[in-house]
Amino acid sequence: MDPVGILSAVEIKVPIYMVISYVTVISLCLLLGRIQLGLTLSFLFVFYMGYVYNASFLLETIKGSPLSIVIYASLGLIIIVLAIISFLYSPK
Repeated sequence: MDPVGILSAVEIKVPIYMVISYVTVISLCLLLGRIQLGLTLSFLFVFYMGYVYNASFLLETIKGSPLSIVIYASLGLIIIVLAIISFLYSPK
């Protein structure tokens, strides 16, 4: 199947309130010049939505291994920690 066919076959249902809140927050970040914060929030939004909509697939793939969920959550925490560090040490 061609790449366009694969992408058109995927159906992702994101609630409209999540899309509206995401667009609002990202727009405010860009308007206020907080590019790093906007990028971090984008990563976290994708990370969260990826887990919410793929939780059954992830749990089926890992076959109930709690270590895998801990690793997934740890990666999210690493993103947050790196964002905080980048906010504290941003060049002026």
